Amino acid sequence: MVLFIGTLHTAALGQEINVDSLLYKTIDLLKEKEYEQVKSNARKALKIAPDYLDYNLVLGRAQQMTGEIDKARQNYELIINKNKDYKTAFYYLFDLEFQAGNYQRAKEISETAIQYYPDEEDFYYKKLSTYQPLGDLKAEYTYIKEIQPKFPNNSDLNRRLVNLELRYDFDIAGLNYSITAFDRENVGPWHLLGFQYIRQRKWGSLVPRINYANRLSAVDDNVTGLQYELDSYFFTGINSYTYLGGSYSSDDVFPTWRFRFSHFMYFNKGWGADIGARYDETFDDRKFYTAALGVNKYIGSYWIYLRSFLMTEDENKFYPAFTLTTRHYLDTRFDYLALILSYGTNPDERSTLGQFQRRISTDSYRVNLGYFRMLNQRYLIGIQGGYNYQEFLPDRFQNEYELFLSFQYKFD
Repeated sequence: MVLFIGTLHTAALGQEINVDSLLYKTIDLLKEKEYEQVKSNARKALKIAPDYLDYNLVLGRAQQMTGEIDKARQNYELIINKNKDYKTAFYYLFDLEFQAGNYQRAKEISETAIQYYPDEEDFYYKKLSTYQPLGDLKAEYTYIKEIQPKFPNNSDLNRRLVNLELRYDFDIAGLNYSITAFDRENVGPWHLLGFQYIRQRKWGSLVPRINYANRLSAVDDNVTGLQYELDSYFFTGINSYTYLGGSYSSDDVFPTWRFRFSHFMYFNKGWGADIGARYDETFDDRKFYTAALGVNKYIGSYWIYLRSFLMTEDENKFYPAFTLTTRHYLDTRFDYLALILSYGTNPDERSTLGQFQRRISTDSYRVNLGYFRMLNQRYLIGIQGGYNYQEFLPDRFQNEYELFLSFQYKFD
């Protein structure tokens, strides 16, 4: 425990030595949790040297640790009012008020501490910790944006910022379109058009979606169709949320049924993880089961996300797939550059869902590069290009080129 040792007082020399030596002994007693003896020593010393604020500090600490909250508060406030150089008093008083549930008062203490110690990083984070119990998410978001330039490498700030943006009330409506071209004759192009409406609330979000596919091929009879989807993300705690999704289609160009589940958790220092499952039933009555596992990390303004999928149909053969996503955030969670590297075919890839059962056992090497931006706080645009080196027969590969466009409008 680090205590600020005040300037020696100008009492009589013998008296000063006794008071100073007693302080060191009292500090040792405080470390040994001998709180009653600490109180006794501090009271004796304060009778001799009433302005010796170090004794008010150790006395207040001992009182706080033994439940004498009001007395401890009085000692801390006395110290701060008399001498702002006692940094430890700010820490103790903040913790006292925060633990007592006096979050507004704790916030005020941290703000005063920042005024006198602008380079003390911990005081900024202590102030930040008060916003959640106060329930002021917008103020928390504004404060993080304010201090983020001061601590650009703090991964927890970036993660929390994205999490807060998910808790605002807003609606988004828009269109997504992708076209996939092939270097083989009589194959493609494939078109996929989707309309979605995102209803975001403090509890989470609900996302209905309708997809239309037009898949040109010389060998397929049914090349067009509709798919109906419903996704939901809902918060299960301050640092966790769950995803549930399902879809149905009566057309062969899409899987008949799809069900998806994932649970996401966030940890300290920008780390996060998720675990989930997928079920896909195709038009030819084949059923596929998938286990999904992911880990992610915020590093400054970068977000790195590695996902793995293990798929099976008959529980005798298993097919792995991996996706590595890197995003560089430029401003909000809607503004970023994305690089995606992947191997294999997984059930979350929309553009290849129509051939999921054919591709699950084949090799695939994919790279995508995208740019997404929010304009005027209303318009969300995105463009992404991709290349896929896809096995279509054993040891025979084709080149696939994909262009994805997105345009959405954000309602407050």
